[in-house]
Amino acid sequence: MPSRLALCLALIPFAATFAADEKTKPAPAKDIFGQTKVWQFHLSLSAKEFEAMQPAAGGFFGGFGGPPGGPPKQPAPPPKASDPNRDVHKSVFNMDFPIAKGEFSAEGKTYKDVAMRYKGNGSYLPTMTKLKRNFKVELDRYSDDQRFHGHKTINLNASAVDPTRLREAIGFGIYRDAGVAAPRTAFAEVTLTAEGKWDKEYLGLYTVIEQVDRAFLKNHFKDGTGLLLKPERMRGLDYLGDDWDKYKANYNPKHEATKEQAKRTIDFVKLVNVGDDAQFNKEIGSYLDVDQFLRYMGVTAMLSNMDSFFSLGHNYYMYLNPKTNKFVFMPWDLDLALAGFPFIFSPEVQIDLSLSHPYPGECKLADRLLAIKDVSEAYQKVLKDIAKTCFTKERLIKDIEVLEGATKEIIARETKTTAARKEAAGIDFSAFSRVPDLRTFVDKRIASVTSQLEGKSKGQIPPAMPNFGGPPPGGPGGPAGPPPRIGDILPGPAQDMLRLTPEQRKKLAEIQKGVDKQVEELLTEEQRATLKRIRESRPGGPGGPGKEPPKFPKQ
Repeated sequence: MPSRLALCLALIPFAATFAADEKTKPAPAKDIFGQTKVWQFHLSLSAKEFEAMQPAAGGFFGGFGGPPGGPPKQPAPPPKASDPNRDVHKSVFNMDFPIAKGEFSAEGKTYKDVAMRYKGNGSYLPTMTKLKRNFKVELDRYSDDQRFHGHKTINLNASAVDPTRLREAIGFGIYRDAGVAAPRTAFAEVTLTAEGKWDKEYLGLYTVIEQVDRAFLKNHFKDGTGLLLKPERMRGLDYLGDDWDKYKANYNPKHEATKEQAKRTIDFVKLVNVGDDAQFNKEIGSYLDVDQFLRYMGVTAMLSNMDSFFSLGHNYYMYLNPKTNKFVFMPWDLDLALAGFPFIFSPEVQIDLSLSHPYPGECKLADRLLAIKDVSEAYQKVLKDIAKTCFTKERLIKDIEVLEGATKEIIARETKTTAARKEAAGIDFSAFSRVPDLRTFVDKRIASVTSQLEGKSKGQIPPAMPNFGGPPPGGPGGPAGPPPRIGDILPGPAQDMLRLTPEQRKKLAEIQKGVDKQVEELLTEEQRATLKRIRESRPGGPGGPGKEPPKFPKQ
């Protein structure tokens, strides 16, 4: 049987016929995606709309989000759209992304009056002073029937923290092949016109990510009318009582839940958090598609996808499938997968990540499931199946080679045009120099997975990490302590990794007090107030020198 990759390559020559058929017979949604498919997209806005789209100063790091081309702005309170009547999207990092109106062009056709905004949380930060940023394009916001080959929304990910630009295409493909409902991908070369500022300026390579919406859900589950949730700002599935209104902010339903859907969600998380073992073991299978969850967990662990449900508690969807009345989990944002998240977890931990405990502290849902003997045995079978069919060295290396061939020249052109713009440096993300190149990851991760499945090793459980603004994973009993602050000499995670003794921690705290006092004396009153706002608005980060991990080959 031909591989998924071979089938994708075989279909590429037929892509040019899609546009011709569009007026007489709309092309199916699958037509815009393909592992090596590269689109030519153009975004165009008036000067007024381009200016309005820029986030105001403030947000996660205090604000560097003004129009590109100049130095970062000074920190300010959390940002708000300059026009109070303009719709905005609020990110998890407290950044308001104003929604602008512009035009989207592809295949010689221009779609007018489309909505555009920037998107992302951690993936947006490195681009705040750049022209190339993540975009979300909504074709139907101002024109209900406007579609691009059946799609209402185009997600354009800049992959700013992934020097290879390949992690999302590789990662989503493995989820899908393992039987997990996951977005499809393609690539696009994107140009931008902003009246009076930029004229068809070349931004470079983007990954096109399929939107998880009702069409996606209907395609995967035959029914898109169930409750779709995109939880944020919590680690684990928190039980917040019996009032559904208390769940909306963190569970983030994508449409108004019916009374039955709201009750089903509350009952599910209540079972996970406070149900006794007998009740949990008896009822969990009626609330959760257990096999699907084990596959989602298995791929997440093998890909060392740390920016996910299991670690930071976001970048995933939950769907209450109306056909089964059970919840399923789906991945989102994989630019930090394949050991690409060096800020909190060392490359060594990510490469040798435990398959049975791929998260710090506890995850009540996973912990309680794997405590059931039959489920634990089923998970081992799932892991072996994934390792044999989807997560093989041959398949991964082939994907890397084919994707590199499709993107190498585009990335080179982007690098050249980006350098010519001489943009502001922005935030220092030099930590990503520690990220292993993809071939190193494949070699070492496959060896670790093989060793664990053969019972020769258990892999590494990630150390405790900061609590990113919400309850510890699974509720009480998770990692304790405040999140690291800017200026910390050795944050909590670094202290844990260095295994400091209680006496060392006590002495370090005294040293930190002295450093804080010196900083206070150094700064002006206005600067102290600004530093206070930055510390209160950012959800932590490693900071401080810590222990420098060994460097891996650059990508």
